[in-house]
Amino acid sequence: MLFRSEDVSIAGSIAGWSVAMTSDQENSTSSYKISGAVAGVSLTLTGTDNDDNGGDASKIAASYAMGNGLTLKGSVEDESKADGSEDDSTLGLSYAMGDITVGYTTIKPGSDGSLGDEWDFSVAYAAGATSASFALDETDATTIIVDHALGGGASAFAAMHDKAGTASDLTTVGLNFAF
Repeated sequence: MLFRSEDVSIAGSIAGWSVAMTSDQENSTSSYKISGAVAGVSLTLTGTDNDDNGGDASKIAASYAMGNGLTLKGSVEDESKADGSEDDSTLGLSYAMGDITVGYTTIKPGSDGSLGDEWDFSVAYAAGATSASFALDETDATTIIVDHALGGGASAFAAMHDKAGTASDLTTVGLNFAF
């Protein structure tokens, strides 16, 4: 029997830290992910040697649940585009109030941007078999999703995405089935 593998994946956990690595030998690419927690701060480090620009990319993200429903988060991303236009930094928070969670993230796009140049705002509701969410960003892109579990692995949903000034709007209603 001849064994040939083009892809290699390794994953493991050591002292509460998860480590994963994937290698595509045919395309000479690899990626990694390391995640864990230190003093209540959840940390994730990811990277690849083949981003959308054909070079290296890495990202480190941290989040801290402060209690009483408040979580703070932040991230720094470094991609291979020479002008730094895809190197985003973020600061955000989410606040859970019973069935409702409100979130806000401010984004510093690229090397010439400032925090607040881009942002995301969201409100989510989940109770029983129903969940709903509303999201808005600085470009007035609006997304609304409602989902209701019907039982037996089926759910009904409705979704709408509208981005001001574009023709790429989407509205859909449907059923999902999980077997």
